[in-house]
Order: sequence, then structure tokens, then C-alpha cells
Amino acid sequence: MDEIVEVSIRPDGRVEIHVTGVDGMACLDTTEELVALLGGEVETQQLTAEAYNTASEDQQDRLWH
Repeated sequence: MDEIVEVSIRPDGRVEIHVTGVDGMACLDTTEELVALLGGEVETQQLTAEAYNTASEDQQDRLWH
């Protein structure tokens, strides 16, 4: 599955970021720079089921090297 980062800006100015295609907590690394560029404040955070998946060995190699 492709890694997809979807950014939505609400009429009230709130920004929502939804990440798919990334297993484990790597989604936080994926969005870290974007969050910093948007001001660095996170009001709330909800993890999806994918966040609790264990990354495959190939993914771990890609993430850590």
C-alpha cells in the first residue's frame, strides 16, 4: 500500500492530518516536519489501527537506515 498523507483545513482554521499506508508509530515521523511547519502545536491526536501494527522487516530497514 502507498503511503498517503491527507491534510484537511477546516473552516475554523483547524488542520487535520490523516496518514494511511504506514504501519506502526512511523506515522508520527512521517508528519513531524509538517506539524512543525504548521506551528508545532497538536491539540489532539488519535491513532488509527495501523499505528498498532508491527512494521515488516523491510519497512523497519527503510525507516531506520
